[in-house]
Amino acid sequence: MKGGRTVKLRVLIVVAIVLLVTTIGSFIALGAYNRASAFIYSKALVSAQKSALQATVDFDNLLTPVHASVRHLALNPHLRKNSFDEWLKAVPDIVDELRSTKGAGSYFIGDREGNHFLVADVSRRAIDIDSAVPVVAQYLVYGVERSGLGAGQSSLFYLDSQLKKIGETIKQASPAYDPRNRPWYREALNQGGLIRTEPYKFFITGEIGSTIALATGDRGLVVGADISHHALDEMLVRYRLTPSSELVLLNSNGQILAADRSKVFAGTLRRAPEVKELQHPALAVLGTMLETLKSSAGADFELQSLEVDGHLWHTELLRLPATSTDSIFLGIGVPNDELLSAARMIRNEILQQTLLILVLTVPLAAWASGFIAAPLSLLTLKARSIRNFNFSEPIDTSSFISEVRELSSALSQSSTTMAHFMDIITRLSGEPDLEKFLPTLLTLTSEASHSQGALLYMQLVPKAPLELVGGRWQDQPIDISAVDPSQQFFAVAESIALHQPVKQAADAKKCSKLGLPATATLSVPLLSRDQEVLGVLVLFNDKPLDENHVSFIQVLSKFAALALETRGLIGQQKALFESLIHLVASAIDAKSPYTGGHCERVPEAAKLLAQAACDETQGVYADFSMTDDDWYALHIGSWLHDCGKVTTPEYVVDKATKLETIYDRIHEIRLRFEVLKRDAQIDYLTALNEGVEQGVALAERDAKWRLLDDEFSFVARCNTGEEYMDDDRLQRLQGIAQRRWLRTLDDRLGISGEERQRKEEQPVVALPVWENLIADRPEQQVSRPPDETFDKGNEYGFNMAIPEFLYDRGELKNLSIKRGTLTVEERYKINEHVIQTIKMLNALPFPNALSQVPEIAGGHHERIDGNGYPCGLTGEQLSPQARMMAIADVFEALTARDRPYKPSKTLSQALHIMRGMCEGGHLDCELFSIFVRSGACLQYAQRFLHGDQLDTQDLLRFLPASDDQASS
Repeated sequence: MKGGRTVKLRVLIVVAIVLLVTTIGSFIALGAYNRASAFIYSKALVSAQKSALQATVDFDNLLTPVHASVRHLALNPHLRKNSFDEWLKAVPDIVDELRSTKGAGSYFIGDREGNHFLVADVSRRAIDIDSAVPVVAQYLVYGVERSGLGAGQSSLFYLDSQLKKIGETIKQASPAYDPRNRPWYREALNQGGLIRTEPYKFFITGEIGSTIALATGDRGLVVGADISHHALDEMLVRYRLTPSSELVLLNSNGQILAADRSKVFAGTLRRAPEVKELQHPALAVLGTMLETLKSSAGADFELQSLEVDGHLWHTELLRLPATSTDSIFLGIGVPNDELLSAARMIRNEILQQTLLILVLTVPLAAWASGFIAAPLSLLTLKARSIRNFNFSEPIDTSSFISEVRELSSALSQSSTTMAHFMDIITRLSGEPDLEKFLPTLLTLTSEASHSQGALLYMQLVPKAPLELVGGRWQDQPIDISAVDPSQQFFAVAESIALHQPVKQAADAKKCSKLGLPATATLSVPLLSRDQEVLGVLVLFNDKPLDENHVSFIQVLSKFAALALETRGLIGQQKALFESLIHLVASAIDAKSPYTGGHCERVPEAAKLLAQAACDETQGVYADFSMTDDDWYALHIGSWLHDCGKVTTPEYVVDKATKLETIYDRIHEIRLRFEVLKRDAQIDYLTALNEGVEQGVALAERDAKWRLLDDEFSFVARCNTGEEYMDDDRLQRLQGIAQRRWLRTLDDRLGISGEERQRKEEQPVVALPVWENLIADRPEQQVSRPPDETFDKGNEYGFNMAIPEFLYDRGELKNLSIKRGTLTVEERYKINEHVIQTIKMLNALPFPNALSQVPEIAGGHHERIDGNGYPCGLTGEQLSPQARMMAIADVFEALTARDRPYKPSKTLSQALHIMRGMCEGGHLDCELFSIFVRSGACLQYAQRFLHGDQLDTQDLLRFLPASDDQASS
């Protein structure tokens, strides 16, 4: 794995043991917690179902005695009469029923006249009346006796535990209460049997409860008992599963029969509450659950889980088994935290035990890991030494772990093998010469394979048979001169055919031909990466070779093949690059006859000067030397110093006249002069027609012709560039240019798209039109593309002034060139070849050793005084090789005979000119002095100059006046 963080094995073992113990403990704790939770959940469900059964029993136990008491009182003779006095006689019986039934808070009777009689146990319930209840009062007796349609009067008194009367209050009865309007009275008469009302608020006590009532006969008498839901609330408390559990008893209409009202209701109750009024969120869902349970046939319970204030609650609704009452449902809300408290306790205890085990395990794990990791740590140090290419330390690590022992042995063998390979790599990679490389290869492979000797067959020519190129026997070369190189010994052909090593027993006859004792051989083919045979390595070994040894030799042979192939590829690549260099240089020389063999001759002059500088024993260059890479860089740079000329248009390089582009435009001007002469002829004929004397008209025509001929002759001489254009010549040229001629044809027809685009930038002129004989027209100015410009401070350091236009082909401007034939734009285009040379060479991926090639090639137009181009570098900023190139370039240009635009200089003339260039700050004085003193210039002249150019042998007279100029 590359990158990332690592960890020591000792730490890893400790961490692994800790993680193992932690994981096992955590899984045990989690498993125990899950099993306990599942058990508690199932137990809670069973407990809820048991609570439902117990609630059914308790509910029946609460209501059954009340039912019996109501039936019993309905048979009481005093209560079966419509007489208030008779009802008073039944008070002891009613008190007995109150004492025997805990569920009922009061018993009462009402009739169809609106009379009402009630006996209540004030110790069980609060009484909602105006008068204060005496302290010793045990029972309350309240009656309403009506006469006719009047409100009647009410009577209220209390009884102590001995049924002694305590006070009495008689007042007009309240019209708000009439038993005949109460639900228990109407339902008892309508149904005819024992009934239980829906929960409602009691008139006397103000409590919420239900009434048990029974009609006693046909005289409209109804006996009943009030059952307050407080009794049911106390019953529900016994069914709580956890301290914070919430329970509620519902009927099928969703009315609350019993609940802990202080928790589930808010405000003062004025009527029977409904399930939707429950305040606790865990119970608020009971309404939906009740509807679901009622609509589900055969279902006895409904369960939901929800989150309340960040805590999980489980809400369950159970249908109580069939009782003597209507359908009753038990709702239970249980907080999950309390329900699973026992499970969490078990989990925490297991985790605590796991932590204790960890505390005891870590020291033991640390000791064991150190004992296991110590040999590996030692092997790591050995491996680190191998990684640092230190193979001197022996590897012998003892351990009771077999894998560690095997690793130690394998690492030791690897160290030995790598030591051999590194020695081979070091010694072979440092030998670039193939003639020296082959003996080294034979020696090293013999040593690494523990062989007595070796032979090497190679394919010297592509697709040719292998030839014997060398051999070694016990550190001595084998004389192969007496052996036919193409003769193949020792199973060479078999190994080539099989592409596998081939063993051969000792063959005394074959060995004797090489002057060797009879020895067994192993022929190993040397295959390229494309499985092409490069050669065969024959190893002599008098000991039997096992498969491991053969495998090692096979791997070794692959490296030998790779080394041979690499050197072959490098040679081929270098040859290919050399061919491309010559191809580019030849193309440049062939492009224009004006350059001739320039690119071929400059490298020779540069190398002669470089060798002379290396041979210098005094002066600035006394310590100057060049490596093989420096020589190769100079070779490439000198051959490609003008490669940028491939981008220079030929008509610019070869421009022989001022008006020449692709063709010489002097012919256009000549034609215009012809037109003017034809106009003179027409004027002559017109004059004759008008009666002018022929002699006069003819003399006038001839005078015009002579003038035009003279003016054209002058323009033609201006075009050649052979004469300096002084002010008088320029003024005369301007005068001639002002002559007018009549153009009648559209000059936008039949032209290229590029020229048409330039013309369209100017307005169309109506024909015919009088134009100047010689003119500079806007369409003759070619704009410079943005990619042919560069900013100040560019990456190459170019600082040449760039003309505004790419070309300016104005006729008058070109003819007005004072010296030569080139405009400013064309001169820049020619000089730009150095810029293109630098750009092109910088685009090539030269290795670091050849990184100076662009500077060598692109600096031959720089000057020592910094006034050269394209970068304006000074002598101190130029390398010695770049300064050598400048001298070689100038010398070749002066002496070349293949340039038709100028005669070649003799040796003395060239050296004289170059001495002046040195003194003028153009060339390096010290290098030029070496070029002259060493005779390098004469060697070049003898090879490339004609005999008539070799006009001097006295070279020292051309040394600069100050040849001690610094040229570092």
